[in-house]
Amino acid sequence: MYEINEAAYKRFDSSKTAFILVGQADTGEIGPMNWLRKMSAKIFENIEKNTEGYSQSDYAFAVGSQAINFILGTYGDQNANKQFLKWDPLFVPKQLYNLPLQHDADKFTLMVKNAANFYGTDLVGITEIDEKWIYDRNIYKPFIFDDVEHPKETEKEFIIPVSVNKAIVMAVNMSRDFILKPPNLASQAATELGYSKMGFLAISLAEFIRALGYNAIPCMNDTALSIPLAINAGLGQLGRNGLLLTPEYGACLRICKVLTDMPLNTDKPIDYGQTEFCEQCLLCARACPADAISFGDRTFTGVCESNNPGVKKWYVNTEKCLRFWQHNGAACSNCIAACPFTMDRMSPNQCLECERCIAPKCTLQFITVERQKFGY
Repeated sequence: MYEINEAAYKRFDSSKTAFILVGQADTGEIGPMNWLRKMSAKIFENIEKNTEGYSQSDYAFAVGSQAINFILGTYGDQNANKQFLKWDPLFVPKQLYNLPLQHDADKFTLMVKNAANFYGTDLVGITEIDEKWIYDRNIYKPFIFDDVEHPKETEKEFIIPVSVNKAIVMAVNMSRDFILKPPNLASQAATELGYSKMGFLAISLAEFIRALGYNAIPCMNDTALSIPLAINAGLGQLGRNGLLLTPEYGACLRICKVLTDMPLNTDKPIDYGQTEFCEQCLLCARACPADAISFGDRTFTGVCESNNPGVKKWYVNTEKCLRFWQHNGAACSNCIAACPFTMDRMSPNQCLECERCIAPKCTLQFITVERQKFGY
């Protein structure tokens, strides 16, 4: 599932994300939204020119799709235990929170997955929490595990109970029709709506679990790395574009999670040949306007400061990616739109323009047939 260089790998310091580093380089200040200042100038330039796909009405459409996201958790970026992503119950009566319902793991697992589906998830899986995927810190303070009853934040640290050992990972599908229109505001609107949905989903499921008497930490992009947890929970595999690729939706989704101490059964990781697929297919790298996606082999070494080395994968230059967003005046989803799994073009007769053709023993053809055979 992973090849990890234990000597090189360290828990990720989320104050080193591209959003923080690019914003700091631009403004000299540390904060999650400072990178937007330079992008704002381009936004108003696009509006004044009435650029197709970037008009005032296009921006308004995207702004409406992000409203719930900003109300609930603002992407979760540096927002652990803030806004509605609180670690304590929001509306659950204290009597319920302190009255754990007694069921076996089979029953609780069914209840949780049914609730997640009802609240709007498209995919859900459960995994044991591996502490290496919990952030080392954010821009404010570190995350630690300790023998406490409930999760809490002090002046010095975020404290997660050692009993919180499960992650419920959920993914919401984004509108493929809009994602296929990058890099303008139609695709950004689809992404923003995905964030709004995942905030609602994580918070709703967390409150459900708390009302059953168990701890629940709702997370968007905060607190832990979403993609490794999603891979462990059996939702998909890591692609060349640095994103989770699922059999059902490719990378056309947003991921959220809830950390809990509820007794739950875990799912197993899947291998549907995505690594072999990505080794042959270079469509996302070719489609990237920032030249941020690798054409080479997987490595243990990052390519920019916001990467976290030590895991064998294709590292994406996320700082170059974000600089393109600023230059463009909108987010970009070219790598998602270009992916064959997003395009739903998987068929036994599929043929792509690969780096090298090895027909008739084509890896892409083989993976396609395997995917259909096993229902991935």
